[in-house]
Amino acid sequence: MSEARHDDPLFDFILYLIASARTSLDERAIYGSFRLIEGASRLIEAAEEIPGLKVDDFLRDTRNSIDQNKARMMLEKDAYRKWLTDLAAGLASESVKRGMGEN
Repeated sequence: MSEARHDDPLFDFILYLIASARTSLDERAIYGSFRLIEGASRLIEAAEEIPGLKVDDFLRDTRNSIDQNKARMMLEKDAYRKWLTDLAAGLASESVKRGMGEN
């Protein structure tokens, strides 16, 4: 049996992903989108607690944007879709700047 720890950000993140995968089987598709962006926010948060991982200002801003906009999925679906499209475009642009978009 594993030793219980009060604060284990990696375990908490994995638990969230697995529970979300199961839950997503029984709910509307748009909630899957919500769970994925919530997962991204939680991963950024967890990374700040894991030695060796660096969270820069771009990722902090991304997390703040997620946390400020994710609830729009419930009542403002068109605004949520536009925000998420813009967020994805911004991340794609940043990946090119960081050299990740090159083969």
